[in-house]
Amino acid sequence: MLATPFLEEVSQHRPLSAPAWLRAAVVVTVRNSKLEDFHALGGPVRAADITAITEAAAGPLRSFLEQPGTPVRANILADLDVAHPRAWACLTALSNVMESGTGGEDTYVLPQAPPPELPGAHEILHAEASSVQPVAKGQSVVASGTDPRFDQVLMHLLGQVKEQPGFVVPLSALSRLSRNSGKQLRVLEFLLAHQATVVTTNYLLGPGIVGVRSRPMAKPDSYDLRRSMKQTRGLGPVHTELLKALRRDHF
Repeated sequence: MLATPFLEEVSQHRPLSAPAWLRAAVVVTVRNSKLEDFHALGGPVRAADITAITEAAAGPLRSFLEQPGTPVRANILADLDVAHPRAWACLTALSNVMESGTGGEDTYVLPQAPPPELPGAHEILHAEASSVQPVAKGQSVVASGTDPRFDQVLMHLLGQVKEQPGFVVPLSALSRLSRNSGKQLRVLEFLLAHQATVVTTNYLLGPGIVGVRSRPMAKPDSYDLRRSMKQTRGLGPVHTELLKALRRDHF
C-alpha cells in the first residue's frame, strides 16, 4: 500500500523490465531514505547518482521482499494504517482501482476517526527564505524531502484546508507532500478529514472518491505544475472537471 503513492512517478524508472510495484517499492525504501538527505539542496548525490543507485537496488530488494518472514529490527513504516485510517482507506481504494488495469474512478467509505490536529510548534521547521526552493506554483521543497518537520509553505496549506471546506490541492505527485511515508499519510489524513481533495497528474484522492488515469500514466513534472494540470486524457469525469476549474481559476 505504501508504494501506491509513488506508482505514478516510476513509469520511466530503471530497470524498465522490473514490475512497477517493485520500482515504486525501491522509491519507498531506497530513494526516500537517508539518500534524500545527501541529494537535497545541492548535496553531493546528484539525480544521475540516484538513478544508478535505485536501479541497482531493484534486484536485491525483490529478493528481500520475496523471503517469507524476513525479520525487520525497527520498522518505521508499521502501524500507519492505524495512525491514519482515512488516508489508508483512501490509498486502499486507489490501489483497488489501479489493480483493475483500466483506470477510472470509484467511491469508498471514509472511516470515522478523531479529527487530526495541526502540527505543534515543536514540529515546525522555521526555514529562512534562502532554504525554501519553490519548484512550481503552490509547491516547494525545504531541506530534505524526508524531513518529518513541517515548513511554512505546508503549514500555510494546512491552514487553508482547515478554514475552507472543499479545498482542492493540486500537486504534480504525492511526493510533493513528502517523501517521508509517515508524514505523507499524516498530511493526507488531515486533508481528507477536512474534506479536501487532492489532484495529481494521475490521481484523484478525495473524501469518498478516488480516481486513476487510464494507462499509460503521464509523467509528473515537478517543475511545471501547470503542464501537469493540462493533461486530462484518460482521466475520469470528476478529476477532469476539477482540473478545468483549477486552470480557469488559478492557472
